[in-house]
Amino acid sequence: MDLDAKELARFDVATPRYTSYPTAPEWEPLEVSEYEERLRECGRRGEATSVYVHVPFCKTMCLYCACSVVLNRQPENEERYVRALLKEVELVRGLLARRQSVTQLHLGGGTPTQLSEGLLTRLMEGLREAFEIDTLGEVAIEIDPRTVLDGEGAKLRHLKRLGFNRVSFGVQDTDERVQEAVKRRQSLEMTRAAYELSRELEFGSVNIDLIYGLPYQTAATFQRTVQEILKMRPNRIAMFSYAKVPWLKAHQRAIKEETLPSTEEKFQIYLEARREFLAAGYVAVGMDHFALESDGLSLALRSKSLQRNFQGYSLRLAEDLIGLGLSATGFVSRCYGQNAKELEEYYAAVDGGQLPIFRGKRLSQDDETRRWTIHKLMCDFELDKGEFEARFGRSFDSYYAGEQAGLARLVAQGLLCVDEKRLVPTLYGSLFIRTVASTFDGYLAREGGHRLFSKGV
Repeated sequence: MDLDAKELARFDVATPRYTSYPTAPEWEPLEVSEYEERLRECGRRGEATSVYVHVPFCKTMCLYCACSVVLNRQPENEERYVRALLKEVELVRGLLARRQSVTQLHLGGGTPTQLSEGLLTRLMEGLREAFEIDTLGEVAIEIDPRTVLDGEGAKLRHLKRLGFNRVSFGVQDTDERVQEAVKRRQSLEMTRAAYELSRELEFGSVNIDLIYGLPYQTAATFQRTVQEILKMRPNRIAMFSYAKVPWLKAHQRAIKEETLPSTEEKFQIYLEARREFLAAGYVAVGMDHFALESDGLSLALRSKSLQRNFQGYSLRLAEDLIGLGLSATGFVSRCYGQNAKELEEYYAAVDGGQLPIFRGKRLSQDDETRRWTIHKLMCDFELDKGEFEARFGRSFDSYYAGEQAGLARLVAQGLLCVDEKRLVPTLYGSLFIRTVASTFDGYLAREGGHRLFSKGV
């Protein structure tokens, strides 16, 4: 698939990734008491939930990173953080009024595996005391391979004993020049050793994260990375576009513009990698994930049960998501809530017996309607107008009368097929699904709205 530079430029506009809707720039101060009531409502319903735990610490800063990270080399800081986390867990448990079933548990960061084995044990014991963690669900953790191989892989072995059944290794690129440019030095041998040990330990699912659009990447160099990853054959591969947001993450300014691939080069890197994954038997899941046909993500795509949230694409095993830890975000009883972003504010709140929520978004009926529409397109890559009408009691075309001109433009651009029953993105449209979905964003059209997000290519 080839697009010329002029055609690409039309689609290379700043666009949300829609891991939430409304997107985070639209969130506002949220009273702790309101989020507490949402948690109580979640507890009264008694339905299964997901839990995300954020561990922000990293020893060094990777220059491409757009996550919430705290640089730390002092073990005592990690000790204090885990104590605070467990206090927050108890606060949430008290509001739920029952030991809630958790079908998805995800530890992310930062670098969760920077925690010692002892702290990881304490954290998991505290989570199990507060929640009923379903061992048949997903118990996942993000792993920096550089942190788990000492002592013949003692920490990775410990994660298996703690009950984790899915691991995700951060790799990004195996090319040494690219690694040096982004200050993420990780040898291929180390990556391979971590992967092979995870297979030996029989983790149920193994994911590898890659990033395209980094300094000095070319289609040829990235193809070598792809080939090395395919030799390992992980269950899942996440291939994210480098999100360049220096106005949010100042350290990204250290990456010089002239070292980055052009828009055309970046798109070619993506397309060629995509071809390689599909040829090797992987299924394209959403816009940036690939999974073996037998993997749960592929099965969820076929059954239309994918979801999109702050971890990207995942299985929809629960509607509510409880976020724990610094800057963690949850979605509970139709309300987003985000924790404090500064450590001292986070500590002050939980030490004072209060949830560290500082902002969020209560969804209006229009928000819920547009959220459903956007996520249908992002996850199922089609939308049934009859399903919309059955769910919301309104004709799709009448509800979105103001969006009809935008839909017509997408059709004219070759991104979308529309008839009286369905909306279906074309192959081009599936590659630019963020652009297609943004047509239904009720906030994006305001002045300056697009400037808050990374580019679409």
